[in-house]
Amino acid sequence: MKNTFIMSVVGHDSPGSIKSIAELTRGHGGEWVTSKVIRLEGQLCAMMKVVIDEAVEEQLKADLAAQFPALRFSYSEAGAEEAAPLKSISLVVDCKDRPGLTKDINDILAGLGLIVDNMECNRAHVSTIGEAVFTARLALSVPQGTSGEAVAEEIETLSEDVRVTIL
Repeated sequence: MKNTFIMSVVGHDSPGSIKSIAELTRGHGGEWVTSKVIRLEGQLCAMMKVVIDEAVEEQLKADLAAQFPALRFSYSEAGAEEAAPLKSISLVVDCKDRPGLTKDINDILAGLGLIVDNMECNRAHVSTIGEAVFTARLALSVPQGTSGEAVAEEIETLSEDVRVTIL
């Protein structure tokens, strides 16, 4: 019988670590259905949806811990698929930076009941204007009836300088 779970991996990244984890998973007869990997300043954070025979699941987990002692592995049950059909929208938010901006964007998205699939925020000082600017790239899962324009309008209420581009 097959079992499906979510595997999370966190820790110091080294060259080929993701490839080695994938090879070990395949060596136990498992497969990654989906995965997301993020690297930031030498650190790795990854999530994989793993399907594997129930009989070898515990051995895979033990072997991962033994072969990758610098990484932390955690496991959780794979959730059921969403009942309501969702669609994806992608946005870019640009504005002057200020404290609390990321929180305010997340509050709006949560208030609208949207699922954040990916959010990447960057801040940079622009010497020609003497200020820091903020850019966020968002990938959202939204109900079928929700328009990107409606989400953009809500985010743009944060301040006059906020501009949202729908990709």
